[in-house]
Amino acid sequence: MRITMQYRHMTLFLLLLMLTACAGPGSVFEPTPTPAEYIARAGQATQAAQSFNFAIELSGKSVYSDAAGLFAIRSITGSVKRPDGALAILKVKSAIGIAEVRTVSLAGKQYFTNPLTRQWQCLAPGTAFDPTVLFDSQRGIGALFQQGIERPANIGQETIDGRIINHLRGTIAAERLRTISGNALGAGPVALDLWADARTNRIVKIVMVDTATDTTNPTTWTMTISEYDAAVEVRAPVEC
Repeated sequence: MRITMQYRHMTLFLLLLMLTACAGPGSVFEPTPTPAEYIARAGQATQAAQSFNFAIELSGKSVYSDAAGLFAIRSITGSVKRPDGALAILKVKSAIGIAEVRTVSLAGKQYFTNPLTRQWQCLAPGTAFDPTVLFDSQRGIGALFQQGIERPANIGQETIDGRIINHLRGTIAAERLRTISGNALGAGPVALDLWADARTNRIVKIVMVDTATDTTNPTTWTMTISEYDAAVEVRAPVEC
């Protein structure tokens, strides 16, 4: 019995010695982050970026850019510049076809082009989709992920464009998305899929499905984020 115990102790000692040698001097073993920690890190890394480009494709039940429900949003592409600047192009569909609406947000003011006249106008705060709110450093997507989401899960790693990407999943409470999306999201709990670069933790892609909008064809946002920290210039197009 004593020989067996000594053998076990020696085996454990050799195993620890091998692990220490592999780690190298000064190395520290860190536990694998939980799914919630991965998502929080993705939010923090994206929130820390000074600028980036984004593209949002909308599918499923239509989301409208106006209270009258005349212009259904099909896509939104644009750029964000911290702390309070953004510009975007919304492609909207109406009874007369597809039109583009341009919007600029800067220093708490928002401007947009009338889809019929294409002339720049000023918007009252909170009356339309505003990219600076969606990506706001205090209450936007990045902050929301750091505050935690429901039922976080790690789906695994994938390779996108030669990069190792962490694929994560969870659910976001409806009320947490309404205010930052101009009420375009949040009819009910929103299912989230998130892809983040395994090296930088920065978000690469987000898919949000507003499950309560339609049982067979729910409103779905597919968002990609790229060109982190690239030069972005935002100017007010008119005086308000």
